Amino acid sequence: MKQDNGAISAMQMAFMMYPTVLASGFLALPTITAQYAFNDLWLTPIFASFAGFLTLFIALRLHKLYPGQTVIEYSVKIVGNIPGKLIGIVFFVYFIHETGVILRQYGDFVVGNFLFKTPILIVMSSTMLLSAIAVRGGAELLARSAMIFTPLFICPMLFLLMLIPDLDVQHLFPILERGLVPVLKGTLTPQAWACEYFIVTFFLPCLSNPYNGGKWGALSLTAVMISMLYVDFLVLFLLGPDTGNKVYPILTAFRYISLADFFENMEALLLAMWVVGNFIKIGVFFYASVISFTQCLNLSGYRFVVYPLAVWVVIFSIWDIPSFPHLAYYLEKLAEFEIPAVLTALPLVLLIVAAIRHKFQQSA
Repeated sequence: MKQDNGAISAMQMAFMMYPTVLASGFLALPTITAQYAFNDLWLTPIFASFAGFLTLFIALRLHKLYPGQTVIEYSVKIVGNIPGKLIGIVFFVYFIHETGVILRQYGDFVVGNFLFKTPILIVMSSTMLLSAIAVRGGAELLARSAMIFTPLFICPMLFLLMLIPDLDVQHLFPILERGLVPVLKGTLTPQAWACEYFIVTFFLPCLSNPYNGGKWGALSLTAVMISMLYVDFLVLFLLGPDTGNKVYPILTAFRYISLADFFENMEALLLAMWVVGNFIKIGVFFYASVISFTQCLNLSGYRFVVYPLAVWVVIFSIWDIPSFPHLAYYLEKLAEFEIPAVLTALPLVLLIVAAIRHKFQQSA
């Protein structure tokens, strides 16, 4: 299947990946990490970034061995036709499932905190339709959307600086009072988010200059780590030991903003940030789902399957995640194992096998 080769730049890919990882992470991760690491939650993005850099390295190395191909295509060349197709199916099922989870998380937050009387099916379906239109337009449309929306995604976080008079740095201490083990436990979930950087394997073949992919990918991952540090410090200094008891600490932080009796009720900014960030995230994951599906079946194009798969995602988001407790259980207990297993461990095995095959081919 012919992809959009040369359609985007490495910088555009970096702009796509930033909200793809951070859009849901900044909302969910502070609570999860604080329940384990307590006041040391700010250390978890640093440790989690190691998994992200490892995953990014694996994706780049595999692409160097098999340039112009996605993981679905070179899996067949590495392990053979039937095992390679099975691996492709694993990736497709994972991406279609994860797109449904992201869509459900998006819908639960919007309906649960803002649009109380709007049916969640309407909220999810409308966003899925917009993302499907973007995916049908190809990688270039997604990339251009990211160039516009990523700055809009970042700007609301700057308003959190208005909380500086209310911040208490003493909540940071004592550092590592309970040792390193709680921090490592708290790192399990954010490292799963960082592993999502393997999704660049679907965009590296689209780059006009693939050699810049590694540099811009690393810059994007570093920006994600710094942004999570920024969010963790703010909610920790503001909420202290209560951080782990809040469902959405960042929402609480936005509601705290009050400056000169003029800047108040700023949670609307968080909603705008959530909408544009998840539009990119859902689009990127759905694009990976569509490409995985078409390449597994050796279809000549992908645009005609976009809308049927979009309907499948909406159904999946309702059937697989029927309520918020199911979503919370997945994010806290299952995602930390499922995501690294599919996006880091499985590609690492492929890289090892590919390296061995290349070594034998060169010696022969």
